[in-house]
Amino acid sequence: MEPGWVSVPGGTFTMGRDHSHHREESPAHRVTVSGFELQRTLVTVGAFRAWVEESGYVTSAEKLGFAMVSVEGMDDWAWERVEGASWRAPWGPDVENPQTDEHPVVVVSWRDADAYCAAHGWRLPTEAEWEYAMRAGSEGRYPWGDEPVVDGVYRLNFWQGRDHHANERSDGWLYTSPVDAFPPNAWGLYDPVGNVWQWTADWYAADTYERDRDGVTDPKGADHGWARVARGGSWWCSAGACSAYGLWARGKSRPDAPYPNNGFRCARALPRSPGAQGSGRQH
Repeated sequence: MEPGWVSVPGGTFTMGRDHSHHREESPAHRVTVSGFELQRTLVTVGAFRAWVEESGYVTSAEKLGFAMVSVEGMDDWAWERVEGASWRAPWGPDVENPQTDEHPVVVVSWRDADAYCAAHGWRLPTEAEWEYAMRAGSEGRYPWGDEPVVDGVYRLNFWQGRDHHANERSDGWLYTSPVDAFPPNAWGLYDPVGNVWQWTADWYAADTYERDRDGVTDPKGADHGWARVARGGSWWCSAGACSAYGLWARGKSRPDAPYPNNGFRCARALPRSPGAQGSGRQH
């Protein structure tokens, strides 16, 4: 049930953008990233369940006894506390769970994601590693260009509709989608944007890019903070209510906060064997 791995070659790219109305996304600056490996897909419900059953791990939502949830039909930006919501029942125990084992696990906090990766000898990717890998050489809003639809075909899972009263489901999904439902980027990584926000290792700071504006190698973000960085946008993001499903967007949440639109994938060091290092090599 574990996703495969993609060997991401080291390189330099432009992170962020100039003249953004979001201060935290500017300025554009050059970042060099060393090679590493990243999971081909988001961690699935099936993989997470197998680990929980083996380890006995209890997630943040299960300890809290609730999670903040938003569903179709709610007012825009409305999130409600739902008792009993967890990765096992992301929209609450009284709502039919649309998740299957092939969907990304959600209602996992940063602490949960970090624990899962660490238990396997892995780690969460840094924010810079995440963006570099998801871009796969692209400089646009998406890995394939600047529009979510290519030749009439949706390339990611996000919310279609004027607001959150109704999802038109033009991309085929109401909430999450299976981790391989849409084409991967040029390096073979699925869900580079959309579906769920993806936790990274970094503490969030609004001035991270300003501090790195002269260029940086293998940055690790702020030394401390109140929130951890999440990237990529999610099924809840829409053009009308939340346009944060592009490669520039920086999300943030408290480390122990579980939501049904947050997930993750793990990273690890490249194998020592020189033959294992190739541009976007999957295994």
